[in-house]
Amino acid sequence: MATRAEFTLKISQLVLQMAKDGHIPVYDYLMRHRIEQMFFFELGRSKCDGIVKLSDHQLGCACDIYFVINGQICFDYDKSPLAKELAKKYHDEWVKMGGQPMIEWDKGHYAMKRSET
Repeated sequence: MATRAEFTLKISQLVLQMAKDGHIPVYDYLMRHRIEQMFFFELGRSKCDGIVKLSDHQLGCACDIYFVINGQICFDYDKSPLAKELAKKYHDEWVKMGGQPMIEWDKGHYAMKRSET
């Protein structure tokens, strides 16, 4: 897995590109507390329980990014064709940078690829 510093550098480069392209990205869940992670685990939205199995968010190697669309933060990519298009575009760039591909049900999630070791 990439280090926290490597992730920070790469996600910063991506967000800078978003801004240069005229979009307003908003970071969310840069670091997640174990209680928040456990909540998502109990909802079935994560395979990581936050205690035994830590998430990339807890390790500082993932964040969620949303876009400001028409003056509002768009948290639901399925309700905004523009946000969905931006998610696809920037995830394609993210993969070229060594990041994980887009998770279809969690389009705002950006994480680094985990190593096989």
